[in-house]
Amino acid sequence: MILSFAWTWDQYLSGKKTCTRRPKWSQKTMFKWQRAWDEGRLRHQAWNHIPFVKGAERGPDFDMTCRPYWERLCDMPVADLEAEGGLWATVDEFIALQGVHPETLTPVLRFEKVEE
Repeated sequence: MILSFAWTWDQYLSGKKTCTRRPKWSQKTMFKWQRAWDEGRLRHQAWNHIPFVKGAERGPDFDMTCRPYWERLCDMPVADLEAEGGLWATVDEFIALQGVHPETLTPVLRFEKVEE
């Protein structure tokens, strides 16, 4: 499976980004990621954009470090601001950028970049 890191590509490449929240994912998409974990398929592809976009580049793969789970955006721990790449000063700022209600149940993926 693939994940694109358009906003946080540099943070992903540096290893600083180890978590992502995807509030616009469907339940079906989240189920696929959870099933991958359950089946032991932990390694996945990282891209700077979705692969069919002109100029998209594949980066180092990543391994999921825990089973993907649901969490309300407003329950995001402050410590995860760094895990999300460190681009936001507050959880409220992060939530505002997502463009959804703070109570939105959001998929959370935790991972580590595979060193080449």
